[in-house]
Amino acid sequence: MPGGILVGDAAVYDAVAHRLVLGSLLGRVAADVAAVAPEGARVLEVGCGPGRLSIRLARQHGLDVTGLDLDPAMIERARANADRPGDGDGRRPSFLVGDVASLAFPDGSFDLVVSTLSMHHWADPTAGLAEIGRVLRPGARALVWDLRPGVVPFHRHAPDPVEHARGSPLRVVGATPWRWPWRFNLIQRIELSHDRQITRRRGEDPFPTRP
Repeated sequence: MPGGILVGDAAVYDAVAHRLVLGSLLGRVAADVAAVAPEGARVLEVGCGPGRLSIRLARQHGLDVTGLDLDPAMIERARANADRPGDGDGRRPSFLVGDVASLAFPDGSFDLVVSTLSMHHWADPTAGLAEIGRVLRPGARALVWDLRPGVVPFHRHAPDPVEHARGSPLRVVGATPWRWPWRFNLIQRIELSHDRQITRRRGEDPFPTRP
């Protein structure tokens, strides 16, 4: 659909992918995010799917989390998952349907943006990263976990996610292989920094000509 690729059955994806396959990965990602997030940070998770990571970050680490996904069925599933009792301080993330290339938030709304195995589904990753840069506060960071180029079958010809950051308001701080699944390095962790002051208004050219 416009904006990206939808996975399909949200309930099956949640049960099989997130609970059985991705559970250990999301635990490590949550710990990593919590280690770099400012205390009480406002966090946006892009491509949250059934919301398992957002729920961990809110309940177990006390972060103010908003989860966003293109698929209304995924957001419905995420809200249902958040309503179930679980470990933590009871903090609940909020969830909404949206496209990363057109985020419905004011400039500088978040202290951290997170995305896990979502970018390769985006219709326009460069536009998505530009929007992430817009909603990040100056000096804030984005953490993206996505497939390494040329490693995963069916995605072997996908471009390196790092390339999508070129020309965006974000600077690549680092891109390192991430051990998953088991001892395989099929994905990478990309850290991006918003180093510029926000000076434009929505609708202005995000990539002005530089002298």
